[in-house]
Amino acid sequence: MKQFITSVKEQILSKKYILLILGGIIGLLSYFIIYMVEDMDLTAIQSIIDAWPEGMLEFFGDVEIFTNPYGFWSLELLTFMWLYAGIYILFMASGLLSREVEEKTIDLSLSKPITRINFLASKISFLYIFIAATVGIFFLITMGAMAFSPTFQSEGLIFDRLWLTYIMVVLFLAAFAMFAKFFSTIFLNTRKSMAFGVIVLFLMFFLGEFYIYMDESIQGIRFISIFYYYNPSEYLVHSDLTLFVRDLYILSYINIGLIVASLLVFDRKDIPI
Repeated sequence: MKQFITSVKEQILSKKYILLILGGIIGLLSYFIIYMVEDMDLTAIQSIIDAWPEGMLEFFGDVEIFTNPYGFWSLELLTFMWLYAGIYILFMASGLLSREVEEKTIDLSLSKPITRINFLASKISFLYIFIAATVGIFFLITMGAMAFSPTFQSEGLIFDRLWLTYIMVVLFLAAFAMFAKFFSTIFLNTRKSMAFGVIVLFLMFFLGEFYIYMDESIQGIRFISIFYYYNPSEYLVHSDLTLFVRDLYILSYINIGLIVASLLVFDRKDIPI
């Protein structure tokens, strides 16, 4: 256990500046969007939305989400978290294990008093801590900006919903990190793991967001997409607890399933020397 904790701590310290920079940059972007909302008449957007075709409105969500400051902020920021942070996290997860194999340092790491399971579990734990801390920094900056925003004050400060949404953002990003980690235990190659991780990311984005344009007979394919179970605007604007609980359970099961699969594969994997 001591070696496990030491390994996690070393990885966190090696990425501490990236963690702070990434969380800070997204937080500043969030601050900018909140500041931008102050100078916008969100109710005027409704007349523009009314002119949209029905299919476009189904893609983006209902009118209330656009005209609500929390909904607008969520659409501009949380909807694209896979782009702002997800791709980098996927890249990092792809190389944590496979890079040690490629650089021939895996034998040295495993020669320490640590099992394969604990070795990989320390890297997975680091990923969750990194994601939780990065998103946490961004959310703290966001809450501070909202607390001083007249627009969000008049709408009401719903920090309880924001913290629940924070959990979903962490699970959403972690799911893609776990896909990359799973591929890295199979291929033990950073490029292949990254490539398959990116393919899964964009494939799920397409299936989860564009299914409404598919034939009704195949629209059920959306249920295999992680994006379908990530609805931050609904949590914030409509306080849809039923939807939140459903998404929480499914994303949690996806994360747990990928963790278990990664540990099992790596424990039985022949590592090239």
